[in-house]
Amino acid sequence: MSRLGRGLNSLIKDIEVPASSGAISTVNIEFVKPNRYQPRRQFNQEKLMELAESIKENGLIQPLVVDRQSDTEYELIAGERRLAACKLAGIAEVPVYVKEVTDRERLVLAIIENVQREDLSPIEEAKAYNQLIEEFGLTHLELSKIMSKDRVTVTNTLRLLKLSEKIQQMIEEKMLTPGHARIILGIDEEFHEEFAEDIVRKQFTTRKAEEQAQNYNNIVRKAKPTSSKKALDNPYIKSVEKELSTTLSSIVKIKEKKNASGEILIQFRDKENLENIVNSLKVSDTLHKFLVQKVTN
Repeated sequence: MSRLGRGLNSLIKDIEVPASSGAISTVNIEFVKPNRYQPRRQFNQEKLMELAESIKENGLIQPLVVDRQSDTEYELIAGERRLAACKLAGIAEVPVYVKEVTDRERLVLAIIENVQREDLSPIEEAKAYNQLIEEFGLTHLELSKIMSKDRVTVTNTLRLLKLSEKIQQMIEEKMLTPGHARIILGIDEEFHEEFAEDIVRKQFTTRKAEEQAQNYNNIVRKAKPTSSKKALDNPYIKSVEKELSTTLSSIVKIKEKKNASGEILIQFRDKENLENIVNSLKVSDTLHKFLVQKVTN
């Protein structure tokens, strides 16, 4: 983990600063700006209000950890939720522990504080993990060790980013659970959003969604014939396929598209079969050699 700079253990320990620390001072709350790398986008408002009420009554016991930019500007390193609660509570000055960190350390600390102490939403967590991977080139295994999580858990969390923005928003709004999301990822991508809407509309449990996913692709395909299915229903196309298959001694499929264009797909078993197909099509010697060479290479 040397690529992260100074040891992470010492950095994480420094987040928890005892109230009696001699390095603590008090600053105007307006001087403290959010951490630019803060992955959290939403807070539980009910719990935030509870914390604000506690701070009103007891004061802020755990100081904020900040990096001093100037006499009137401090950037938050740890304590985003506490800062938000202090603002709600109308606190004018807050206790801070000033600490110098690099941009990389600031990013790691912001993410670790949220992931390990103030659970991010599944999508925020996935984006935070991805940011660490992109910033430091970490593997999933290295990231799992930093976060003290199982590698499979980290990988599954990152897979959520493969879902569309619409489905990610449904997860953020708790219409879908991460368990639902993993099931959605198991079916064909073109049906992701339709299946997600189905889960929400019918209020599927993860078990029910898993059962439905096993045959969902087949159900949807039957309800919505693909272009190749339509092509097979065309008597002329079927007759051409049959004639070409007989002539070339191979399986030939024709895919017809909406604009009257299409594709002819010719399957071959081996080099000899390919040569026979090429000869049957009467292509030039140059193209013949090119095609055979491309297959055998």
